[in-house]
Amino acid sequence: MKDDALAPVIAVMLILAAIVTFFSIYNAIYVPSMKESSEVEHIHNVESSFQKFSSDIYYAASSHQNYLTFSEPVQLGGGDFMFNLLKSSGTLNVQNEENPIYNLSLTDETGAQVAFLNGTIVNFAYEPTSNFWQDQGYRWQYGYLNVTKYGSLSTPLQYTNMTAVNNAFNESSPIASLASSFGQVSYEVNRTPAADGTNPGGNCSSLDLWAVNITASPDHNFISSNGYGTLSLASSVNTTSYPGISSVAIDPDNEPFGNVTFGSWNTSINAAAAACHNIEPDDSNTGQWDIKPWADRPVTVTLHEVHVEISTY
Repeated sequence: MKDDALAPVIAVMLILAAIVTFFSIYNAIYVPSMKESSEVEHIHNVESSFQKFSSDIYYAASSHQNYLTFSEPVQLGGGDFMFNLLKSSGTLNVQNEENPIYNLSLTDETGAQVAFLNGTIVNFAYEPTSNFWQDQGYRWQYGYLNVTKYGSLSTPLQYTNMTAVNNAFNESSPIASLASSFGQVSYEVNRTPAADGTNPGGNCSSLDLWAVNITASPDHNFISSNGYGTLSLASSVNTTSYPGISSVAIDPDNEPFGNVTFGSWNTSINAAAAACHNIEPDDSNTGQWDIKPWADRPVTVTLHEVHVEISTY
């Protein structure tokens, strides 16, 4: 009789032991595996969002259009699945690069500086918090995307190393095209005959400078969440005409991106100088072009500042 009474107890204990073993295996193997799988998908979604927003920036910078707006949702938290809803979180941060890409200045006939512009660009980054897989983040800068680890290590995503990145600026590549779009020039030639030896004819009557400037929003540049954040851009074009300009000067930052931007300025302004008798490079100052102030054929210099503001919320 006593043995018969113990049998149900032993059976219940064995069932409880099996249940405890099942939940131990479930929590030790299945849950971490599912959360890692969900986190990997989350990180892939962040990468995809950054690449899409990078394309938006390329278009805004190269099209030189007014009133453009783009936004891209970014998944900041992940690692959840049906039976475990605990999520990681992350941050989005947008900030201006420390040094300007170029400095542009316009000087009038009195020698006074009438316009000055710093060409800037931003970087923006995602950093994970309490990640269930790896502390892998992303940072966009100078047109290319980096994979980051632990907030301090980084490597280019689409290039083998930084040497390959720098080489791409010297080739026909997307990042070189972006850098070129930051500084461009158009001009109009007035094909009038020479006048009394003071005007040799074939002068530029207008010179249009297109200068791109990408900045971080001063009010919306950081967010932390386990839901979704948003990267957003808005473009505006501020156009100002300056009569009586005697020189245009451009000073690059001598970094790969800035050098390509300066090369674009240099090529297009030299094309204007080759077509017009009243614009010529200043032999004593690299990056400066002089405009001859012939009274009967003045040159109007128009500066189009294409301002692209990046924000996150």
